[in-house]
Amino acid sequence: MGKKVHSFFSPVSENELTIKNNLKFIDAISFKNSGDYEKAIELLNQIINSKGDKAPAYFELAKIYTFKSENQQALHFVNEAVDLNPKNKWYLNYKINLTRELGLYKQCEEAYLLRRKMFPSDTDYDIEFSDFYIDGKEYLKALKILNQVEVKLGVSHHVNFNKFLLYKGLDKYHQCEQEIQKLIIAFPSKAYYRIQFADFKFEYGEDSSALKIYNDALELNPENPYILNELAHYYFKDNQIEKSKSLYRQVIKNIDFNLSEKHKILLKFKRLSELDDSLNDFTKALMILAANLHPYDSHINLISADFIYESGNYRESVKYYQRVVDSKPSDYVAWLQLITSYYDLSNYKEMLKKSSEALELFPSQPSLYLYNGIANVQLKKYSNAIDILGEGNDLVLTKDKRLKAQFLSSLGDACHAIGKHQESDQYFELSLEQDSENYFVLNNYAYYLSDRNVKLEKAKKMSQKSNLLNPNEASFQDTYGWILYQLGEYEKALGWLKKSILNGGGDSVVINRHMGEVYEKLGQLDEAKKYWNKAKELEIDSDELINELKQ
Repeated sequence: MGKKVHSFFSPVSENELTIKNNLKFIDAISFKNSGDYEKAIELLNQIINSKGDKAPAYFELAKIYTFKSENQQALHFVNEAVDLNPKNKWYLNYKINLTRELGLYKQCEEAYLLRRKMFPSDTDYDIEFSDFYIDGKEYLKALKILNQVEVKLGVSHHVNFNKFLLYKGLDKYHQCEQEIQKLIIAFPSKAYYRIQFADFKFEYGEDSSALKIYNDALELNPENPYILNELAHYYFKDNQIEKSKSLYRQVIKNIDFNLSEKHKILLKFKRLSELDDSLNDFTKALMILAANLHPYDSHINLISADFIYESGNYRESVKYYQRVVDSKPSDYVAWLQLITSYYDLSNYKEMLKKSSEALELFPSQPSLYLYNGIANVQLKKYSNAIDILGEGNDLVLTKDKRLKAQFLSSLGDACHAIGKHQESDQYFELSLEQDSENYFVLNNYAYYLSDRNVKLEKAKKMSQKSNLLNPNEASFQDTYGWILYQLGEYEKALGWLKKSILNGGGDSVVINRHMGEVYEKLGQLDEAKKYWNKAKELEIDSDELINELKQ
């Protein structure tokens, strides 16, 4: 007999069909992964229309239609996959997630129930199912599942703490107490459960019971910072302030206490001290304690630096800002505050140094160019100042008018210092176009005009405005007085200069010189000499101080 020939029209064997469908499935997955969903769908539909295993094709179609945001189609196909193979956890999990996302509560619950039936020993699935019921506010159903899981696993955090919270929400006092006590017995060294138990007692007004829970915990571990922190909080609320302060010191000193919790305590007292000045000294001491214990924690040192800076102690704040930039050089805000502190201290040498270091790290931040330029002006490095201020000015966005105004006025200061008065005036005019209410610019521009004895009426108007915007400022009052002097209004000038002296101008060389000039014009030479001599003494003292600083 001859060899049997397979006809082209003969039925395909089951094995051949499986091979063909597998190849189509692989191609469909490839098309899906490349984003060609239509070709993938076509191949998967061919598999579905054949006599082979259809469940994987249905599952892939469900995923494709989810990508296409055709959720009803996706749901249809995942249901088909689950119906064909209900023991496949991937199909069930996908159906659960899809129905949950679509808010199809009943269908989602049915999928959870089916999965629980198929995987009765998987407690992770059970706990997830209980979370589903909690989200749906079906607390009794959730509790039923959790009770069953507890029988399988014994006491555990996820089961019993959830039961504690559920009973708490249901106002079931005794069941709630029972669950948290189970956790305390099972995990005696975990302070967290004792804290929760004490909070529970506080909520029911049982303060003495709550304090006993804390004291019992401290008998096991007298240095437990978490219990001490809770007691400190309680005593503070109970107005036992000194007791509370003592405990907070212990907590901050404890190296086992979580750093993020220390951050919270420091920020809490920072806020409280803003409302109650009597807490300032304690807050500062607490911050220094924390900062010295954790010199490399940038957050603690930044909180401490900000508090000290805001209290006006710029010199001390520098130490803590420096720690921040050393431990976290990428913290631009800390760099800016460090530079600002040196500015407030009139330490222009360090201001220049630190702003130059910061510019290496943040070359696109205009404010650093501004501070660097100001420092150069104060150090009489005018050419450098003009260059750096020009660079920074080019970086400022047009909409940031205030910053633009500061750059322009600083360029005005630098140009004035080297006698480029026309350019200086132009910069001041441009600055005031950006910010006409900037009283520092109004004052400086007015003073420079009066010093040159030009445009005195314009200078007078600007100085008047600066004094209205910022009254009782000695240097502004001196400017206005000097303009009046230049206009020959000596009596009025004297009045304004006296105001300047009363507002702290008595230690200024310039203001004392101006007083001498005015008294001379008024014919009171003895008074004039008195102020000239004082100006000379202040100048000598200033020179001596500069020499000491140089040494």
